[in-house]
Amino acid sequence: MGLLLMLRPPQPRPKSLRRATRAQRREHRRADGEEWRTAQQRGWLLDVEVETLLLLVNNAGGSRLPILGQLDPWSDAVLDRRDIPQLAADIDRLEVIASDDAQRELVAAMRKLLMSWRAEPDLMLHCYGD
Repeated sequence: MGLLLMLRPPQPRPKSLRRATRAQRREHRRADGEEWRTAQQRGWLLDVEVETLLLLVNNAGGSRLPILGQLDPWSDAVLDRRDIPQLAADIDRLEVIASDDAQRELVAAMRKLLMSWRAEPDLMLHCYGD
């Protein structure tokens, strides 16, 4: 089970594909796949193990963390640039709590994603849960 964190430009309100033809659905999935591959190449995509993240967040204060404590790993969320300082503070707290190599790697990867986000002012952080 994982939580996918991805830097993306602001997305238009999703249109329902309920009445789309098979060709339209196929084209939609193909475009998403290309965007995800590009994001992965740029370092804008992070697949997080939910168990590792939840353990870290709970040890760092759980729901008292302003961003990560409120994030539901089973649903989607979108963060904008105003959330960067609080997210950075959450990551700092996780770094102090990280007790093994897997947790330290997760914190380092989250910090790298945060640095990429700071370098790209027009992106938003999309969180896709299972």
